[in-house]
Amino acid sequence: MRTEDIDLPYEIACANSSAQVHYRQMIRNGQSERFAIMCSLQVAPGTKGSDRAFMEGRLNNQQLDDMPVNQARYISREARGAGISIEGKYYVGGLADGRGWKDPEAWVSSSDEILKVAKKRHRMVQGNVSYDPGPEAPQRKVMSERLIKEYVAKERKTDKKTPLADLRAKVVEKHAYKAKGR
Repeated sequence: MRTEDIDLPYEIACANSSAQVHYRQMIRNGQSERFAIMCSLQVAPGTKGSDRAFMEGRLNNQQLDDMPVNQARYISREARGAGISIEGKYYVGGLADGRGWKDPEAWVSSSDEILKVAKKRHRMVQGNVSYDPGPEAPQRKVMSERLIKEYVAKERKTDKKTPLADLRAKVVEKHAYKAKGR
């Protein structure tokens, strides 16, 4: 097989001639295409969870380039008005609170920042950064409000002089589940 007969992948075709020669030589020697591309371009492969892989195609607010011009201007103006410097940062809507793009913690510049905010806000993230906080501990009530009202109404029929707060405490003490530590 002649070296000129080897089809070049897009990355190599756009590279200089020495990278193309090196790629063809590696393919002829039996190397895999991905390894040959990596060595010819002298670029390490992107790995999941690295800042390079996260920010690839996102530097210089490139996410705003895909939006309509008026919307991109509005978002950047609003974020800057909220005191956020969006230079070199990427907006991750899944991390934002109710303020949306006005939330400073939703504008991140590294995968470590995503993990930090996800842990702080107990949010699950999946993709370049994966974090699952698991289910939140259930908020246990001592007794249902409906049942408390029902029992207080019954107690009120027989005891009209006791204040409602005392009747409520009496009902809870009598009918509520006695868990450890209560």
